[in-house]
Amino acid sequence: MPNQHIISIEREARLSVDTGRLKIFFPPKEETHYIALMDIAVLVLAHQQISLSMSVLRELAQNGAVVLTTDEKFMPCALTLPLAANIDGARRPHLQSKYGAEQNGIWWAQLVQAKIAGQAATAQHFDPVLTGKLRQISGHISPGDKECREALAAQHYWPAFFESLGLAIRIREKQGASDPVNISLNYAYAVLRATVARALACAGLCLNLGLGHCRKDNPFNLADDFIEPFRYIADEAVWDLFSQTRVDSFTPEIKKQLLRAVLQSPVGIAGRSYRLFHAVDYAVNSFCISLEDPRRKLQLPHMPTLPGKKPNPSLFPPVQYEYETE
Repeated sequence: MPNQHIISIEREARLSVDTGRLKIFFPPKEETHYIALMDIAVLVLAHQQISLSMSVLRELAQNGAVVLTTDEKFMPCALTLPLAANIDGARRPHLQSKYGAEQNGIWWAQLVQAKIAGQAATAQHFDPVLTGKLRQISGHISPGDKECREALAAQHYWPAFFESLGLAIRIREKQGASDPVNISLNYAYAVLRATVARALACAGLCLNLGLGHCRKDNPFNLADDFIEPFRYIADEAVWDLFSQTRVDSFTPEIKKQLLRAVLQSPVGIAGRSYRLFHAVDYAVNSFCISLEDPRRKLQLPHMPTLPGKKPNPSLFPPVQYEYETE
């Protein structure tokens, strides 16, 4: 399997396709760079003077790449997904739609449990007592999280997270954030969301049909479900960065460090360690297996492996990934 790359283009460029490669031409200095289309996982377009044709978008999609477009503040604002990359694109949405709220609630509980366990792992860096409390909460999640344990965990987690960084803020700001920590979290989450959405689309799943997220106006409900167990990766990357460096604004250098940290962070699933792309693929593949047999649990970060169940190492061998910026 080829290496996967996140390519971020942050200056004026013209993109084209040349014999299976993405050609990136920078006009001012007349520089030209090439990368194989099959090696691109996410292409981030972070400059207003980047030009590309429909044929480039088509070739990227056919090779399973996601294209992420940013706004004037360098925050992601648009996302394209490869929709025809899997032969199960018709069958799996049918399986998704046949399960009622009860089975979806069981899957959602597993995702919430893994999310809170990830928060507990992050809290080890700054509050061991909070770690124990979050682990206790994660062990008591009912189907559908009817007791709102996810919200309870957030009430304990975020004030301690910001306080450990010496900040006066105590809440997560998802929209209109002005401080660099919340902006960095939002950016890292957006990249994770794109990565998760890519894996779900390539698996032939319908992203509208969510488990815990079920808004009718959200075309990425399922992606918002499956990002939850992986949020801790962004949390740890942001905490590590801002615990060592005090900055007042979200800069391109911070963005570069965050993406590199997210890609290089090892993700443990079912007793093995993976990089981000393979870990997400592993989790999505486990959901596809559960659609065929609902008795099978999801395989997620920080979740114990069932006795007698061992993963097949040949399915997702650990590999190295790279982040590149131009």
